[in-house]
Amino acid sequence: MRKNLTGYLLWALLLGTLFLSPGMIGLATVPLSILALGTLIEPPKGITVVRRISRREVRLGEEVEVRVRVTVERGMGIVVVRDPLPGSVALTGGSSVGVFFKGPKPLRVEYTYRIKPVLRGVYTLPRSEVTTRSPLGTRYLWGLYGEELRIRAVPRVLREVSVIETRRKARISVPETSYSIRGPISTDFKEIRNYQTGDPMKLINWKATARMGEVLVNEFEREGKKTVLFIVDAREAMKIGKESESPYEHAMNLVASMAHRFLRKDYHVGLYLLGAGKFIPPATGPRQLHEIVRTMMSFERVQTGEERLDDAVERLRRILIQYTPLVVYVSNILEGTWAETRMGLLTVRAMGRGRTRPMVIDISVYPTLDPGTGTLMEMEKRAIMEDLEKTGAHVVRWLPGEEETGRIVTRLLGEIR
Repeated sequence: MRKNLTGYLLWALLLGTLFLSPGMIGLATVPLSILALGTLIEPPKGITVVRRISRREVRLGEEVEVRVRVTVERGMGIVVVRDPLPGSVALTGGSSVGVFFKGPKPLRVEYTYRIKPVLRGVYTLPRSEVTTRSPLGTRYLWGLYGEELRIRAVPRVLREVSVIETRRKARISVPETSYSIRGPISTDFKEIRNYQTGDPMKLINWKATARMGEVLVNEFEREGKKTVLFIVDAREAMKIGKESESPYEHAMNLVASMAHRFLRKDYHVGLYLLGAGKFIPPATGPRQLHEIVRTMMSFERVQTGEERLDDAVERLRRILIQYTPLVVYVSNILEGTWAETRMGLLTVRAMGRGRTRPMVIDISVYPTLDPGTGTLMEMEKRAIMEDLEKTGAHVVRWLPGEEETGRIVTRLLGEIR
C-alpha cells in the first residue's frame, strides 16, 4: 500500500509540474515530505528482553507467572513483543503479547502473564519475538530476544489423604524387610563378626579382638522397616486414548500419591517400569519420590518393548527375596496380558512364601455400563479380575471417569497397613 501511495504522489507531482499546477504540486509535495521524514526516522532499536518465571517445576493444575522486562534504547515507533506458547500450555491470565510506543526517551516497561501446563512433560518457552515499526510504518525490524525458558510439569501428588475412616478395612499388611537392610541400628545385640571396611570404631569389641588376634565388631539388629515395590506397566496398552486421559497418565498420579504417603511413613519404595526395563532400587527420603516421578515421566511418550510380567518378576527375584516387599502392580489388564499377569502374581506369592499378598490395580478408561448391558470388553474385564483374585492377590479395578484420584488413593491406603 505504501508503494501505491508513493506512486500516486509522484504521478501527481509529475502532472503538476507538466501543467504548471501549484495546487497539484502542493498536494503531492506535502505527503511526500511526510513520507520522507518517516523514512528518515529509525524504528526502535537497542532492544533487551529479560524474562523470569515464578517456578521451574510445577504440578498439574498449578500456574506459572512469567514476568517480562523490555528495554528499548534508540529509535521511535511501535514495539510489539510476543511470546509463542508451546502446545499443551494454556494462557490463564494476562497476555503473552505486549504492544508499546517508543518515544524520544528510552523505553522501559514490565508486564506479566500466567500460564498452566495441561499435560506432564518438559516444555520450552521459545525466545521472545519482537517487531518494531517506525511511526509511519515505512520501516520495520524483527528479531528474537531473551533466552529460552524450561518448565517441567510433574504429576500431581495428593499430599494430604485421610484414611481414618477406612483403617478397620485394612486387608493387606506390608511385611518387615530382612534384617540386613533395615533402618537405624537398635540396641538389640545380634552377633560378633569380623570387621568390615566402613564399620564405626565404636562397634569394635576390644576384648574379643585381643583374645582372637583379629579385629571383631559387635553387630546389632536394625529397626524394622517396610518396603513397597511398584511395578508400573509402561507398554503401549497403557497409552491408549488421549494423552491426558490414558491409563498411564492416571497411573503416574496414583503411584506418585501413594509413594509420597509410604515415604512419609519411612518405608523403602522402589519402582520397576514394565516394558522399559527401568528399575529404581527401594530407598527412602524425599529424593526417592522425585526420582520415581522423573522416571515415570521420561517414558510417558516413549515406545517401549513387550516385556511380560512373569519375566520381569524373575528379573526382580533377588530384590523380592531380599526385601519381601508389598508388590503393587498397576496396569490396564486385557486378554492379551491375562496369562502373563496370572503367572507373575503366582511367582510373587511363591517368592514371598505366602507372607506377601500382591496388590493389582487395573486402570480402565472404558465406561462402566449398567448391569445387564455390559459390552464384550466389560464382560472380559470382569472375568479377568475374578480369575486374578484366585491367585491370592488383592485386585482393585479403578475407573478414573467415575472415581477421582483422591478417593481411590484414600481407599487403597485404607486397605494397607
